[in-house]
Amino acid sequence: MPHSQSPDPAAHGSAHTRRRFLIAAGAGVTVTAAGIWLAVTPEGSGGTAAHPDNPRGLTQYDPVYPRAVSGLEAPLGFDECAHPTTRASRDTAGSDRHSVTPVIDRFVIHHTGTTADQLDFLSRCNKRSSAPTFYLRHDGSVIELIRPGAKPSSTGADWNWRSVAVETLNATGAPDYAVTAAQLEELAQMIAWLATYDGKRLDGVPVSFTIDRDHVITHQETWSGTECPGPYLQSRVDDIVARAQQIFRTI
Repeated sequence: MPHSQSPDPAAHGSAHTRRRFLIAAGAGVTVTAAGIWLAVTPEGSGGTAAHPDNPRGLTQYDPVYPRAVSGLEAPLGFDECAHPTTRASRDTAGSDRHSVTPVIDRFVIHHTGTTADQLDFLSRCNKRSSAPTFYLRHDGSVIELIRPGAKPSSTGADWNWRSVAVETLNATGAPDYAVTAAQLEELAQMIAWLATYDGKRLDGVPVSFTIDRDHVITHQETWSGTECPGPYLQSRVDDIVARAQQIFRTI
């Protein structure tokens, strides 16, 4: 991932409104091996006590993904994270920022490599330049950090422009790096939801997405330099896809 040493934003948003939803039951699994590790412990923003669902006091919006708890305007979802004003467009790709035709045609699965909550880390201009579209907690709750119409900062310059990405918080550390049943189920729910936009526009961007292993991929399948999301979760992607296909047939 690219690196950024920009200062943390100081924006303060409106009062939090929590959106409740039901998580369907799923099968329990474990996940092994660390990939690109995020912060081992969250870094506080100082001052008054932060809300756990918005530790940096970011501006909030109604999330595009209807099962998300909230939408937060993470600074890495903008062209310049130190001065977040213009959302990062999907019309450029690669380190040379060559022009491309915007599309969403990949769903990329990541894991955090740590059990400590990462929302504070992902809510600022962090040193790993890491901010996914979605952050998935142990209970299956989702926080949307970057609008799907904007480019995430997660998988790399050759993939961010065409994908949505989810960081899955590990439930246990080494050696298993487990994820919960609720998280596995929510991954399938998110994939099925994205597939409903195939041939349409999602948040203004054309979608070309089918629920299969060509379109649902992991971080290590985009870059050989990482084990993310770990060998166990990697081995379960076929099961996640199958569950997503099952959900899609009922929508």
